[in-house]
Amino acid sequence: MRRTGLSDLAWSSEGMPPPEALRRWQALACEAITPMEIRTPAPDQFAARWTSHAVGPLRLVALTASPLSLAHPAQQSSRPQSFQLVYCRRTPMVTRVGGRQFRVEAGQFVLLDNAQPYDMRMDGPHQAVDLVMPGPWLERWLADPGRWLARPMSACSRWGSPLGAFLTTMAEEIGSAALARGMLADQMGPLLALAVEEVPGGPTSHKARLAARALQLIRERLTEPDLSPGDIAAEMGVSRRYLHAILTEAGATFTGALALVRLELARQLLCDRRHDRDQIAEIAWRCGYPDPAYFSRVFRRRFGMGPRAWRDANRG
Repeated sequence: MRRTGLSDLAWSSEGMPPPEALRRWQALACEAITPMEIRTPAPDQFAARWTSHAVGPLRLVALTASPLSLAHPAQQSSRPQSFQLVYCRRTPMVTRVGGRQFRVEAGQFVLLDNAQPYDMRMDGPHQAVDLVMPGPWLERWLADPGRWLARPMSACSRWGSPLGAFLTTMAEEIGSAALARGMLADQMGPLLALAVEEVPGGPTSHKARLAARALQLIRERLTEPDLSPGDIAAEMGVSRRYLHAILTEAGATFTGALALVRLELARQLLCDRRHDRDQIAEIAWRCGYPDPAYFSRVFRRRFGMGPRAWRDANRG
C-alpha cells in the first residue's frame, strides 16, 4: 500500500495471499466508501487494485477486482450523510435496493444513498469508478437527490459522456492536475446535475427545471452581498412568491441554499494554500459576507469551528 499527499492511496493485492487481500479490500471499502460485507466465489484466487483520492470534500475511488458480491447494511444515524455515484466500466452490476433488482451495465452510472441498504453482485472481473459525496455537497447541485436514486443513467448520453470522461480522467491524472482539487469538485457538480436530467423516467416537470435554474443562479451570484430572492426571481422572469414555491417543492429555501454555497466556497478557499495570505475578512467578502464577525459566527455553526481554526487545522 502506498500513500501520497492529499490523502491519496494506491494499493494492489499483488504478492499478497488471496484471503488476506480480500480482508484488506473490505477494510479499504469500509474506510473510503461505506461499511459493507464482501464475498467472492473464489476466495483463493481473489486479486484487486485500488486507488483513492481526496477531491475537495469528495472521495474518488477507482478499482479493479475479481468477481465478488457485496452487502451494505443501513447506515447508522450517527454517521454523516453520504451518497455514491458508481460508474460501471466493466461487467454489469446486478443491484438490489429496497427490494427492487436492476442491472447497472458497463457504461452506466447509478446514484446510491449510503443510508439505505443495498446489494451488488459482479459475476466477472470488473472495473468501476466510485465518487463518494457528502449529503450537503450533493444537495448544492441536486435539490432532492432522492428523486434520482437507483436509476441507471448512461455514460453515452449528451451529458453523461463528459461526466464519465471527467471521472475517468480524474482517476488517472489527478496527481498532475493544475487546478486545486476543490475546484475540480465544483466542476463535477454541474456535470452531474446535467446528466441526471437525462435519466429515463426522471422528473422533468417545468417546476423541477425552474428550481434547478434558480439554484444554479444562486451559485453563480453567491458573491453578491445583497443578493435577494427578488434578484433571482427577476432574472428568471417569475414572481418572488412563485420562486419560493418552486424551491419549497424541490426541498430547498432561498436562504438555506445561499448560505450553503457561500459557506462551502469559504471552506474551499480556507483549505487552498494559494489563499494562505488572505485575511479572514477578505475571504468573507469574496463569499458574500461584508461583516467578518457575522461570517465567523455562521461558519462556526456550520462546521463546528471558526474560519481561522479551520484554516489552521487544514494547514496541520
